Amino acid sequence: MSHCPRFCRIAIVVDDMPSFLAETTQMLGLKYILPSMDASFDGFTVYFGEHGLEPIALQKPMPFAADGRLIEVAIDVDDADATRAKLEAGGHELVVVSHLPGPNKDEYLFGRDFHGLPLMVCTAGDNEAQMRVQGPFRALGDAPAPKIGCVTVQVADLDAAAADLTRFFGMRFVETDAMGLGPRALVGPHRVKLVAASDNALAQACEAPLLSIDVMLDDVEAARVRLEAAGYPVRHTRALQSGGNAYYFGPTVQAMPLGIYPAGADAEILGNAG
Repeated sequence: MSHCPRFCRIAIVVDDMPSFLAETTQMLGLKYILPSMDASFDGFTVYFGEHGLEPIALQKPMPFAADGRLIEVAIDVDDADATRAKLEAGGHELVVVSHLPGPNKDEYLFGRDFHGLPLMVCTAGDNEAQMRVQGPFRALGDAPAPKIGCVTVQVADLDAAAADLTRFFGMRFVETDAMGLGPRALVGPHRVKLVAASDNALAQACEAPLLSIDVMLDDVEAARVRLEAAGYPVRHTRALQSGGNAYYFGPTVQAMPLGIYPAGADAEILGNAG
């Protein structure tokens, strides 16, 4: 039974890779590996992890990084080629074809003409097959915490963006708490959260469209203490009906906007949408 569509990873530009890896490992417990195909990348270095965070360090200007730190929000689908065809037929711009030599498959990065969101379209299982060249590598949904539980992005027209994500990807949405980032928010089991753009001060502190990478943890309070000790104060707290709190910090390590929440509250964070 397919669980697609679903968020599978997010790529962001970092300025200092060793420092970024060290800080996110220390504060959040994230673990990284250098992908086996790294030698084929010309001009940048990238690290992966089962947690879904993919930092990229540029050695020279790259066209795919011309619009800011957010490189891609990757979405697993049942058939990347079919989804590519559907998006192109809808007038959306394909900007990068990335070949995965392990499974001998392609994935497709689309431009920001899709509601400002750079979406990477992947066939479910292909990236895991690529990373298993180096050893066991679980899909995000099967990996333990800590890992990304949700990605929060800003869109100019909330209802239109949700409708297009339903049209092209089959995503479904329910209303949810905006975590102080805007007037309305929608989320779903695919782990993408849309927030309506506004003059909200918390949102304006971030480099749109990315407002938050929301990490689920087994011990949220311990992580909160570590983040605050590192100089990143909590900027918004959401009391959860399922127990505990979700915390939003805004820009943290090398401008990465961060939220954290208890792994046990995952269903509530996703709107109890099933």
